Amino acid sequence: MEIFLAGVAVLLGVAGYYLGVRRGRAAERLVFHRFIHDTVLQALEAMALRRSSDSPELTEIRNAARAQAAVLRRGLSEPSGGRLIEDLSVLATDMSREGLRAQLVSADIDDTLPDARRKAVRDATREALRNTLKHGGTKRVTVRVEERDGGIAVTTRDHGVGFDMTVQPRGFGIKESIIARVGEVGGYADIVSKPGNGTRVTVWVPR
Repeated sequence: MEIFLAGVAVLLGVAGYYLGVRRGRAAERLVFHRFIHDTVLQALEAMALRRSSDSPELTEIRNAARAQAAVLRRGLSEPSGGRLIEDLSVLATDMSREGLRAQLVSADIDDTLPDARRKAVRDATREALRNTLKHGGTKRVTVRVEERDGGIAVTTRDHGVGFDMTVQPRGFGIKESIIARVGEVGGYADIVSKPGNGTRVTVWVPR
């Protein structure tokens, strides 16, 4: 099991590194994409294959590998100029496969954003949803998209167990995957939670 976990960690690290590498020429990008497709992606999808003998812990690892493979596959083929609400719809579908029902609510708004901001909002929202799934004690969450203060805000709201923000330290997921991620593109994150009253996470970025 320890070897398996180490292998997953190495593969995810390599995937994150190569997807973060930017190259000026299309030919170089194509080489990297083919490399990732033929190595990391194939390994993740192989790890995700379920077996009848799997333990609950191994099933959880396989589910994580499957989810990361889906994210990686989309990243390899994702064009620029995508729409935020489309991204969030795909994210909600992905989370439903992991057992979380995310209801997406949005008015008819202009949801176009620069790629870096759109991806930051999408990925920060993914982390908020994963926190609900892992720690919230509920399988339902609402994701609301709205125009606010010259930008776009996305709020995830669950009615799970919540936590006391005065005594529970913010973990890596909140600090790095939510607050820092949107801060890097000029936005902010606001997290509100109380024991027994669920959690609300709002991320905002300018246009």
